[in-house]
Amino acid sequence: MFITCKNILNLPGLEKMKVVAGKGGLNKVIRWVHVTEVPDVSNWVKGGELLFITGVAIGNNTELLLQFVKDINMRKLAGLVINVGPYIEKTPKEILDFADSVDFPIFELPFEVRLIDITQNISRTIFTEKLEKESMSNFMREIIFEDVNITEEILSRATLYGYNENKNYCALVVDIDNFGLYLKENKVHDEDIYSIKNRIQEAIEYVMYKNNKKCLYTMQSDDFFFMMPVEKKNNNVDYIAESIKNQINRTIGFITVSIGIGGVCDHLRGFNKVILEARKALEMTKLYKKNDCIINYRDLGIFRLFFEINDYNEMKKLFDENLLKLKKYDEKNSSNLLETLIVYLRENRNLGKTAEILYIHRNTIKYRVKRIEEILNCDLKDEEVIFNIKLCIRIGIFLNLIK
Repeated sequence: MFITCKNILNLPGLEKMKVVAGKGGLNKVIRWVHVTEVPDVSNWVKGGELLFITGVAIGNNTELLLQFVKDINMRKLAGLVINVGPYIEKTPKEILDFADSVDFPIFELPFEVRLIDITQNISRTIFTEKLEKESMSNFMREIIFEDVNITEEILSRATLYGYNENKNYCALVVDIDNFGLYLKENKVHDEDIYSIKNRIQEAIEYVMYKNNKKCLYTMQSDDFFFMMPVEKKNNNVDYIAESIKNQINRTIGFITVSIGIGGVCDHLRGFNKVILEARKALEMTKLYKKNDCIINYRDLGIFRLFFEINDYNEMKKLFDENLLKLKKYDEKNSSNLLETLIVYLRENRNLGKTAEILYIHRNTIKYRVKRIEEILNCDLKDEEVIFNIKLCIRIGIFLNLIK
């Protein structure tokens, strides 16, 4: 469960706290709570905090309070709780109007309520939730990456974390694009790495929460592994994946992610298999050097067979027999006949479209096609030849022989 501005109102002891503005933002996630009386909070907030103030420093200075609310909203805080009483009798209309306009939640709490009791209650709930997530993550890591015998005890543990034996589950793996390069170029510290990964996980969890998906998940290295319950007829996995990608782009911005979608399984023992499928799908994004994209294992076509082959020697031999001469010719002559062949076949041997894509004259394409046939000693009108070459192009991509 997420701790949000909306569901904290259901916690024991918070019955007297009420929302007075910004109801459109009640789904904002609360990462922690702070009590402050210092108007300048820019040096110590990180985003996601719920702030409590009594108004000792601000008092009834509406202009100062409005600037304070604008500042904490800009810094992506979750919301503000005003301890109304001797210092701030009630929230000024200017603050309420601004909060409503930007969907920034503002609460009022009677002055006689002890802030220490409220903040401890919320903090305890957040901490307990964090421990439960870590426990579930460790459990999922065992299920996915270790050879675990699925006993009744294991099923009982899974049920505690939200697993439902009556539901089907689909695998999603979210990978941070070029994260190692980003860390190297920006000299990012360990604390910031943790913060980035935590924000990505929160973004994914938020999408699942909004779509009422009780997922089981874990994280390893730069990858986030999710098992999501789905309906048999309409599993809307593509929509969820697109929402995750957009949410991360929207909330973090300086990085992108790619998402691999695996198959659907109907039992806990199938989790590792469909997760592996999602990881294979992600491998294709790296082979094609694509970022910020979504790829489904079911769409991999013949590449699915390649992944099941343990010995790649025969594949390499097939590539060499059909395309190695052309590749070596390009390397020796600084030409790009192999690229021309790939585009030509992709465009169903349409000279005009191939010329348009490569920005060269149609006659040049005709010359190149003839030269390719001479080098490979083949006829590009022969369908069996075309089949073998297309297969070898995919082998070349899979084995990273074609850049």
